[in-house]
Amino acid sequence: LHHVQGEGSSTEGRVGGALAWGRRSPPSARPHPLCRSVLWDGLRQHTRVASIATGASIMSGVAGTPMLPFAMVFGGCMSSIVFMEYVLKGDPNAGNFINATEFVFVLLQSIPGRLEPGSWSFRPLRATWLSHAQHAFLWVSMSTLANYVFAFNISIPIHTMFRSCNIIASVGLGFAFFHQRYNLSQVACVVIITVGIFLASIGDAKKFLAGNVCTDCAPGTPQEPMSNAEFSKWTVGIGLLFCCQMFQATLTHTQAHFYTKFKDNGTKDELADEYLFSAHVVSLLMILALWEDISTSASLAMATPALHPLLPIPRRLCWVVLNNFTQLACIKGVFRLAANYSPLTVNVTLSVRKFLSVALSAAWFGNPWTNLHSAATVLIFGGVFAYSNCPKVPPAIEQKDKKSD
Repeated sequence: LHHVQGEGSSTEGRVGGALAWGRRSPPSARPHPLCRSVLWDGLRQHTRVASIATGASIMSGVAGTPMLPFAMVFGGCMSSIVFMEYVLKGDPNAGNFINATEFVFVLLQSIPGRLEPGSWSFRPLRATWLSHAQHAFLWVSMSTLANYVFAFNISIPIHTMFRSCNIIASVGLGFAFFHQRYNLSQVACVVIITVGIFLASIGDAKKFLAGNVCTDCAPGTPQEPMSNAEFSKWTVGIGLLFCCQMFQATLTHTQAHFYTKFKDNGTKDELADEYLFSAHVVSLLMILALWEDISTSASLAMATPALHPLLPIPRRLCWVVLNNFTQLACIKGVFRLAANYSPLTVNVTLSVRKFLSVALSAAWFGNPWTNLHSAATVLIFGGVFAYSNCPKVPPAIEQKDKKSD
């Protein structure tokens, strides 16, 4: 890339110099018409080379742009939510089955990239075994809890919106344990975003509260009363979601710490792929521990009707496969996002994505959309816009804070 850009710059310099020489030279110094023809042929050729070089530079820049993780997160994760909800509508206890298939799919896809070229041996690790064990514990625990909660009367909107509240946890943990510093404007924006997410969560939960009557839910929203046992089950699910968001906030800061600590051993993308692979290897232990529940959901999925007479694949199994492909893009996008951006930026991005997923779920599956959801839209996107314009903490203040720590 540097070689091509250098040629493009020097070519443009030669073209500009030749054109200037042709304009400024007196008639006696101008070349013969035949020489001029040869000159312009050469200039056209140089211009063509410069255009090709410039185009190659642009395309190379696009290929390496840090905006790609955002596209993977929003496109992959939101599509994955849709396919997952199709599965859960038929089997609310299928969370562990979905999780297991995602783990195995990503693991099999990652194996070729971890092998030495022309060999069946694995590449040596760039990070320490201890760091991989710590990362895998946090990641597998968070992922398992995140899908297990669906067995506790937790809906997709409540699930995604409640998990988005980990921004405050990220700021608190970052300040207390990871030497992160945030100015007042950043903290205010985070609070605004979190309040918006809480409003959306409460709006979605109104069918479970206040006498089980949702006064401002959209027409057609089911409002079947819940028993005390079902409500208690729901509160357990909320408690599990709280634990999950603490795992996620800790994981985000731990990833940033490891990427900085081992930056001399490889690029951030290489480290991200390595941690992704090791975490999915450890996830096999989770599959063994929950095998009975996973096999039951798998049998139910295989018994569903075919997707189409010309495509005799069980419908629910098809949704699971599509969920795996989109989840792969989602996971890789999140890992690359964590490798290239700060923990707070990662959490804000994931929170906005989750809110958009809830909006899509409400529109596609008819999940509740209340006045609180509308108010939350203003708070969330207003907070994100304000945060993007917040002044950063000056380096001098950061150094002073580090010394005081």
